Amino acid sequence: MSTMRDLLEKIAFAGQAVGQRPGDQVRGSEPMPRKGGGKKHPYAGRLVGGGAAESVEEDLEESLRRQFMEYGAQGSAIGNDSAVTNADRVMRAQEKIAGKQNTMAQLSGLGNELKGARAQLSQLNRSMPQGASPAEKAAALRDIQSQKIGIQSQIKGLASQIADLRSQSF
Repeated sequence: MSTMRDLLEKIAFAGQAVGQRPGDQVRGSEPMPRKGGGKKHPYAGRLVGGGAAESVEEDLEESLRRQFMEYGAQGSAIGNDSAVTNADRVMRAQEKIAGKQNTMAQLSGLGNELKGARAQLSQLNRSMPQGASPAEKAAALRDIQSQKIGIQSQIKGLASQIADLRSQSF
């Protein structure tokens, strides 16, 4: 039983840091006073941690001031560096936008080349000579086959260039 008492004595109750004891705090079952009329809260001083509002604000203000001095001072390695101006940020953003537009234009051009190569390939597939002798057909077929291989390698190259551009920019 004494261990439980020791444990309870070690527990810090809410508001204890500002001098309140558990019996001083407002209970949830207490009725709110109907008459007040003043600007002061009816339970002022009895709310959990109620007396510390001003000191908490002052502590926060001082803490923020110290943080700003340490991390947010101009010229420090951390925080807002005075060497980088808004004009520099705008210029970097414009360069980034121009780079994306350039990449999109390259992708568009490569896409058009790819469409053209595919159109050539489909035209070659339909260009078998009709009514020619078997020797002429065999020669034409060899020519068509070599052109197809060239166009297919061109298509593979264009597709890999498009994939590389997409992986770099997105």
